[in-house]
Amino acid sequence: QQGKLKPEREVLEELNRALTPAQAGKFQNSKSKGRLAIREVLSIWYNSCPSDVQNNGREIFLDVLSSSYNIDLQALACKLCGSSPPVRKTRTIAPSPATPVTHSTPSPSLPPAKRSALIVANTYSSSDPLPGCKTSAQKVKQAFESRGIVCQLEIDVSAQNLIKMVDEFTVKNADCEARLFYFSGHGGNEAFRIQTHGEALSEDLIMFEGNRGKLWEGGDFVIGEDGLHVFKDQILSSFAQDNQPAVHKILMFDCCRGESSKEMGAAKMKPFKLEIMRSKEANLKNIHYKNMVILNGTLPHQVAWCTSSGQGVTKFCSYLCSELSKPGGVNISALDEAINAGLEKDSAADSAGHRQMVEVTKRGISRPFIL
Repeated sequence: QQGKLKPEREVLEELNRALTPAQAGKFQNSKSKGRLAIREVLSIWYNSCPSDVQNNGREIFLDVLSSSYNIDLQALACKLCGSSPPVRKTRTIAPSPATPVTHSTPSPSLPPAKRSALIVANTYSSSDPLPGCKTSAQKVKQAFESRGIVCQLEIDVSAQNLIKMVDEFTVKNADCEARLFYFSGHGGNEAFRIQTHGEALSEDLIMFEGNRGKLWEGGDFVIGEDGLHVFKDQILSSFAQDNQPAVHKILMFDCCRGESSKEMGAAKMKPFKLEIMRSKEANLKNIHYKNMVILNGTLPHQVAWCTSSGQGVTKFCSYLCSELSKPGGVNISALDEAINAGLEKDSAADSAGHRQMVEVTKRGISRPFIL
């Protein structure tokens, strides 16, 4: 607080990166020192998310300090909380923003917040079986629980029950700091959904009755144990239905996203009125999706792979659990880079030379989340 931290510049730059990672360059290019530098860091943070700072500024600031690599920032968190500072061993400087994953030691002065996870695995025993998905889910559950996350594991869930479970899980865990969802099973992508008086005759041809038709926006979906589709936007909207922007919502989809895109066929010559409806996700306000991270186990329209020729755990599960087994915390926003680094070195013996890559989508992230 007195502007006397040594080495001052490195510590303040680290604090600025932690508070406002998207605007790290603003302070890095500044020449201010001492109290003016501290004031500038706090000003950049406030201007990036004024409502969050006004409503939860103290909690966010203490969480950032206590999760930091730097011993001085950890000590400041302890001082502000009135507890004993951590023992100084060696000074650790924060990694650069390009570092794939950030490991940190949480301060013992702050009680752990409640975190809960819903884990679903479908094995499809009756057709196109995926026995490795159950093992993958069990390994993810063990990895989550090692991080203090309370887990609910469900196996072989139908499409209708999946939506019901997500709704109930969201309501039951409304008081959590973070809610996590992990799905392992079949998935895919389609450009549209037929809702009214229509039938898909092929990938590029749809037949409607009469002179009207209605389509809904499509997208990625997961497949229930009964073979029915559940679109990811349905799961997203259920996860965000209680409109709590301060709650971190982290969804991991360990499944295929299709092999190719689908396009609509050519229009008929006779008059026809087609109405394309917005997805359920598009009808919610932006604030519903604040602090949401969506981690897909593969890139759009790509397949995902299991080990041991389809009988073992998924590759996504293998590298995810590997990161969670490392000491310290894992920055969820950089988790995709760490997993991709492992997949890039993968021998790909189980995937016929295909290189699987994961993709992350971050929405309205206002502060770092350490898993």
